[in-house]
Amino acid sequence: MISVEEALKTIEERTRKTESIELPLLDAQGYILSKEISSPINMPPFPQSAMDGYAVKAHSTSTYTLIGETQAGDDSALSLKEGEAIRIFTGAMVPNGTDAVVKQEDVDSGTSEIEISKTIRLGENIRPMGEQIMAGDLALEKGTYLNTGAIGFLTTLGITHVSVYDKPKIGVIATGNELTKPGEPLSGGKIYESNTYTLAAALGKSGFDTTISTVIDDYQLTKNKIKAALDTKEVVIITGGISVGDYDFVGDVLEELGVVSDFYKVKQKPGKPIFFGHIGPKLVFALPGNPAAVLSCFYIYVLPCLQRMIGKKHNQRVEEFALRTPYSKTAKMTHFLKAYAANGEVEILTAQSSAMLRAFVDANCLIQMDQGMEEWKIGDKVKAIMLPS
Repeated sequence: MISVEEALKTIEERTRKTESIELPLLDAQGYILSKEISSPINMPPFPQSAMDGYAVKAHSTSTYTLIGETQAGDDSALSLKEGEAIRIFTGAMVPNGTDAVVKQEDVDSGTSEIEISKTIRLGENIRPMGEQIMAGDLALEKGTYLNTGAIGFLTTLGITHVSVYDKPKIGVIATGNELTKPGEPLSGGKIYESNTYTLAAALGKSGFDTTISTVIDDYQLTKNKIKAALDTKEVVIITGGISVGDYDFVGDVLEELGVVSDFYKVKQKPGKPIFFGHIGPKLVFALPGNPAAVLSCFYIYVLPCLQRMIGKKHNQRVEEFALRTPYSKTAKMTHFLKAYAANGEVEILTAQSSAMLRAFVDANCLIQMDQGMEEWKIGDKVKAIMLPS
């Protein structure tokens, strides 16, 4: 049995980034850039008006001769001489010779002349060519998360395809004779299966797709199910069947299928009987069956691993908060507690049992109460793993 820190280090050392693929830009949201992008153009590509108003070539009086009009999209060939002005609109190309764009609220306009009621500042309301980025400059670094803003920014540069880290194919398998699919009648001794749905939701929230399935506690059926997943997936997540009961077949099946154990059992609560292993480049997580333990282990171990695979720089947000209630435990184990943090303080929620998911409805973090410590008082600072919002 190893410590939490050893388990995390083992997973990190085993994890490799996925291959780089090229995607159309609109399909790439939620992916991570695998290559940096340089701007192919100046942005804006020409001096551009930031206002509806009048482009002017400054001179000594407040009266200017109006010589024309240009709007956004016009390829303006106009040039201004001293004392001349043109009507211009936001986004339009600024004519050669322009000293400033005076917004229309500061102008009294006629059919052939305008009167400007303010002092002109050179360059005002003009976006210089390349103000946002110059051609050849770095637009986005390798490792950038492609959110909505990134997609929009790259679109303004005319970019249509990007190179990103591929997302791993993930399979989730729940084991157990007691499991009944939600929506079906619940007979004696049965419970509704929630682990695959919970993990699929958590994975989807973080931008990963998965396939889900269940299998009863039968050795051959379990072997067939896991082998099929290993044949088609890069990451396999199994819940239940990894402990030492008479019907816990997962460990033996993994060994028979050639999965190498990197660790089994971690000094933590909940989720002590957790397995992590590999077969070639493929990774296997076998989590305990209790629902809250499954979700805790997912956030602590599985999600950071998946994010590392796709090149995400910051895998986990960890903050410190002052504890609102005292807590005690054995020094031998690390405890992860469902909690709610706000305004610099964190409250331990009730119903911490590994079988109870209800507290996760209200939780926005997991407090990590480290191995080697036994007592915490009100006001003590504790480390909190923030959950995806």
